[in-house]
Amino acid sequence: MYNKISKQAAILLQSPELKAGLAALPHWKYANGALFRDFQLRDFESTWSVLNQIALRSHLWGHHPTITTTYNKVSLILTNHDLGGVTDIDMKMARRIEKYISEEL
Repeated sequence: MYNKISKQAAILLQSPELKAGLAALPHWKYANGALFRDFQLRDFESTWSVLNQIALRSHLWGHHPTITTTYNKVSLILTNHDLGGVTDIDMKMARRIEKYISEEL
């Protein structure tokens, strides 16, 4: 899997890189080779605003999270199934998702 914008291959992160990345993402958790984030927005419209932004960015970067949503509640999972863990693109996506969420709070 690669970043479609720059055609850069994903790099599987090791423990020190994961810890450093998660230190800047306090709402994200790491378990079983994946990043997890649950959040709730104020209403259905703001939830889908964020989800549409995530979908567009995911398409551009060629990396798609697992998304579960009910009304204004969302659960996300980021991992790279091909490489078997969290990559630099997952961390980059998590940072971008945090930006989208903060804009709707």
